[in-house]
Amino acid sequence: MDLDDIKAQLDRIFAAGPRTASREQAAGLRAALIDFKIGISQIRDALTRSERELEAARREVADYARRRELASGIDDRETVRIADEFTAKARERVDLLERKVLVQRDELAIAEREYEATRQRFQAASRGLPLDAAPPAEGAVGTEGLSSVDQAVMDRRAKEAAVEAQLAHLKKKLGDTK
Repeated sequence: MDLDDIKAQLDRIFAAGPRTASREQAAGLRAALIDFKIGISQIRDALTRSERELEAARREVADYARRRELASGIDDRETVRIADEFTAKARERVDLLERKVLVQRDELAIAEREYEATRQRFQAASRGLPLDAAPPAEGAVGTEGLSSVDQAVMDRRAKEAAVEAQLAHLKKKLGDTK
């Protein structure tokens, strides 16, 4: 189950609103918390893999630059030219992976904030309080006509859209069609 599925599950729970007993809401929130933990773990794993790829790409850039310098020292123009080509490609990959890591870190931070907000709602619901009485997510600021929870949902969705667009762009650049 990915974060979009968890969000859909939360939307169903919150849409039920006061019609549903807080104990039932707590059960739904508990399931969402478990899914969040799994999702956050997967994001962390992906981030770790991306950070390793980034370090390997940085080593490649250094290796190609070193080879270029060695070839330059013996006046091997063909090897210098090839090393320059590979260095340029490796630098592009480093730039791409740096952006990917930043996006994944942002995604992890968002998921952790959502987990914490859901945990607070779960605690309130498990005590029998309605979801409306649960503390809002940290940093949620209401605007005129919107509750702080509605504003937080809107902010979250806007950030998710930006993250998804950036990831799609990165995948396209990498040639990943998954």
